[in-house]
Amino acid sequence: MFLAKVVGTVWSTKKTPDLEGVRFLIVHPYDLDKEPTRNIVVVADRLGAGAGEMVMCAFGKAARSAIGNQDMSIEAAVVGIVDRVDINEDIVDGQLLTSNWQSEFDNRK
Repeated sequence: MFLAKVVGTVWSTKKTPDLEGVRFLIVHPYDLDKEPTRNIVVVADRLGAGAGEMVMCAFGKAARSAIGNQDMSIEAAVVGIVDRVDINEDIVDGQLLTSNWQSEFDNRK
């Protein structure tokens, strides 16, 4: 799983039948330093996440399970809308992290 910020929506009028009625979002994943990566990911969303919200996403089988159809032709999906993330004082990749992502979430309200 990974954390990401919703930065857009994908609109598609023509798609395979198994994707009818599924909403797609563009998300920008975050790394552990709460910095956005250079990647974007298109994810299926059945939870109703909105622009600017932080979401928890899954890939592969976990994503298809969250959507409820193992045969669906998706690779990633929103599995949760995040209210808060706390990272306790710890060492990650040689860097000391004391971070509370609450300010990131306060900005989206």
